[in-house]
Parts: sequence; structure tokens; C-alpha cells
Amino acid sequence: MDFNFLRKNMVDCQLKPNKIVDIDLIDAFQRVPREIFVNKKNINYCYLDINIDLTKNRFLLNPMINARLIQSLNIDKSDTVLSIGSGVGYNSVILSYLCNTVIGIESIKSFYEFSSEVLTKLEVNNVVFIKSKIENGYSDQLPYDCIFIEGGVNFVPIEILNQLSENGKLVAVEIKEGHVGKANLYQRHGKEFTKNYLFDAYIPVFDGFKQTKKFNF
Repeated sequence: MDFNFLRKNMVDCQLKPNKIVDIDLIDAFQRVPREIFVNKKNINYCYLDINIDLTKNRFLLNPMINARLIQSLNIDKSDTVLSIGSGVGYNSVILSYLCNTVIGIESIKSFYEFSSEVLTKLEVNNVVFIKSKIENGYSDQLPYDCIFIEGGVNFVPIEILNQLSENGKLVAVEIKEGHVGKANLYQRHGKEFTKNYLFDAYIPVFDGFKQTKKFNF
């Protein structure tokens, strides 16, 4: 199977026709070998327009939705980005092409170990993975210029929003029971946060992503 061809086809037929215009982001999707992030039974589907099951209710997100979420952050080369629920590390590697530093937090041991090995294999040196609970973000290294939550959530907790820098941005897909997911972009302004709807998106809700507090709009 010609994965280079499939990768180019993904970019040309899924990303570019669907409002993905960031040249650096397109280049990252063209360069990162998506096939190494899935198990063998799914390798033939890795470039299709679907969410791919990674096990334990975690998924490699649909490429187009994935790219639109990342593009909405308008990441700068000097930014520090937090990836919550970094999984097998695919998005963190994509993000590594766009910013200065990526911190990925992951609670599943097998995903953490796999993603750490991937960094060596792909010679990525501006990403670090940390095994930690994902429910509260990662306050040890705050503030973050951008935060990307890599799965659906019922709401975005204020504890995570407070880890943003001034003018920092967070993107997440919020899903209310029985409703279509809504991709939303948050931005910090002092102690306040704005929230802007981006587009409808279907991605699975994080299993066990529970919070006791949320920010009300």
C-alpha cells in the first residue's frame, strides 16, 4: 500500500476542500505518517474520513475535523501548546511543526509509552509526554498559549481554562447528551473568557472525563 499517495490524497481531498488553508498545517499533515499510529487491523483505514478506534474508548480523530480544530487555534511559532488526552501522540507530532513546545498529557500507560517511543522514531525534539490524569489539565507548566482537548467533553472546566495565558485559546468539542457536538473556541481576556462556536462535529466523548466545576456562559 502506497501510504505516501494516500497521505497526499487525504490532504488534497479531505483537508483542502474543507477550509484548511494554513500552509504549515497542511505541510504537517502531509509529512506525519498516520499509519504508524494505528494498529494493524485498522491500517487500511488510517487515511479515511473517519474516527479510528484505538481501544479504551479513544480514537484517532477524523482528519478533517482534526485539522479544523487545530487551525482554529491560529498557533504561532513561539507558542507553548497543551494537548489534553494526547493518546498515541499523532496530534502532538502535528502540533510540533506549528509551535515552539508541545506538552501532551495522557493517563493511559500504553498510549503514553507508545507516544514517547514515537518521538524518538520520528526525531521530534520539541514535544514531551507526561503520564497524568487528564481531567484537570496540567497546571505544573502553565500558562499555555493554546490548549487542544483531543476528545469530546460535556463542558470545559474552569480549572483548565485558567491554565491559558492572556489571550490564550482553547479548542474543544462540547457534546450535550442527545445532541450533535459543537466545536467551540475559547479565548482568555484577564479573568474573563469568550466562547465562539466554530462548527458541528461528531467525535466520541472522553470516557471518564469528569469535572466538578464548569464555566458558565
